[in-house]
Amino acid sequence: MKSSADSKKIDFIRILKGVFRAYLFTLFLFLILAVLIYFTRVSESIIPKAVVIISAVSIFLSGIDVTRNIDSMGWLHGGLIGFLYIAILLILSSLIMPSFYFKWDIAIDLFLGFLTGVLAGILGVNI
Repeated sequence: MKSSADSKKIDFIRILKGVFRAYLFTLFLFLILAVLIYFTRVSESIIPKAVVIISAVSIFLSGIDVTRNIDSMGWLHGGLIGFLYIAILLILSSLIMPSFYFKWDIAIDLFLGFLTGVLAGILGVNI
């Protein structure tokens, strides 16, 4: 059942749960990828592309899941999930890898994460 009270407010708890779910989806899909690479002849060269696809799928699934039960502003909820998902990855990368530096690709990644979440949010509200 969709909630109608305060339908014009951003639910930050819901967004944070969505980001957490997206990371859970990511871990599950990485596990499947690891098993696939280990037990088949799939080349490890697919890993960079697979990481991008898995991240997008995780944002999309989580965005749909979170926005299913709200009446409006699904695009914003989904977009924030995608943006925060990528932003947290970038922050962790900068802390873990000393050679990490900020460049234009990061802005593109943040935008694409937001856009993926927006599309998922639009779809989720209308399901």
